[in-house]
Amino acid sequence: MGLHDDEGLDQTFAEITDPARDCRFADSAHIGEPGCAGPAAVEDGYLTQRRFNSYHRLWRENTYAASRTDARLRGELQRPMKHGARLRRALKQSPHFKA
Repeated sequence: MGLHDDEGLDQTFAEITDPARDCRFADSAHIGEPGCAGPAAVEDGYLTQRRFNSYHRLWRENTYAASRTDARLRGELQRPMKHGARLRRALKQSPHFKA
């Protein structure tokens, strides 16, 4: 067990993951959803911003590492980027677009 699995991350950052069990979002990453327990802990002074940023950084690293072997997760992570590319392409093809 280490920081690069969910159990290690949960144990290392228990001050984030314990209150997050009461989060109103079942699949939350506890990194920025409005009303989420993670950012609320920083606002309340229960958690420092630096500690919260460390959790967020390691969570992103773990998610990326997992996506390397999980095609479904990789697709979920790529979906917003593909959507943005489609929007930019449609905008450029618009008759009102000026370069």
